[in-house]
Amino acid sequence: MPLWKRLLRLAAILILTPVIFLLGCQSKLIYHPSSYRAEDETMLGKARGERVRFTTSQGAQSAFYVPPRSDAAGLPQTVWLCFGGNASLALDWLRFTNDWDGRFAYLLLDYPGYGECSGNPTPATIRESSKAALEALAKHLNTTRADLQPRLALLGHSLGCAAALMAAEDLDVRRAVLLSPFTSMTDMGRIVLGWPLCHLNLHRFDNRKALSRVASHEGVRIVIFHGTDDEVIPARMGRALAEAHPREVTFYEVPGGHHNDLLSRVSDRVGDAMRELAHSGVR
Repeated sequence: MPLWKRLLRLAAILILTPVIFLLGCQSKLIYHPSSYRAEDETMLGKARGERVRFTTSQGAQSAFYVPPRSDAAGLPQTVWLCFGGNASLALDWLRFTNDWDGRFAYLLLDYPGYGECSGNPTPATIRESSKAALEALAKHLNTTRADLQPRLALLGHSLGCAAALMAAEDLDVRRAVLLSPFTSMTDMGRIVLGWPLCHLNLHRFDNRKALSRVASHEGVRIVIFHGTDDEVIPARMGRALAEAHPREVTFYEVPGGHHNDLLSRVSDRVGDAMRELAHSGVR
């Protein structure tokens, strides 16, 4: 074989090997699912939480409904749909819900493949799961989606910000608190992998575009918290999202805040923001 052909083959191997690797293991780089432990069940019981079961194209799914601590009659004033990070489980939110307004209820959602949920997470299956979970919650509460609609608000951390913004689009929810959001998964790939490998992204979460669509509706109010020392998603990403929509988005930069300790640092402030949004009269 001529030398030039051998060199061309070698170059092709060097180029295609990382491409094939990234395409083959991309999900494992993005998603880190885990299962529940006995102590999680104990926390759920203490919160008087209940499973909300439903089925999607991915198979059997479970979310968790946590009622208000106030025991008020009728439907809750506000139901927060909560989406965690890529290595979190839905019941992790229970470490914080007692810090927040006792009139709030919560629907804690896992992604397909996480916790008790079967299947595989992708942007499409996460969207499908969120919509099906709300329908299941309405049935669980003996009400309709239309009755729940004005009571809904969204809470997300990291990857959960993308899930929350997709839910805001699909469910027409106009109140949200976002913690450590990225601008897009391609932008994250540029940080981790560099150009041009970042464009091999198959899981195209794009919070810039999603937020633009959500913010185009009347009365949208979103609060973003982002730590200055976030070592995973730089604070400039959260700031860029807020600066693109200054009327709809309020941005709080948290000095010294890291990616995984942000909520612990600002739980009280998050609770205040949630209360303010709940009383804003916006959907």
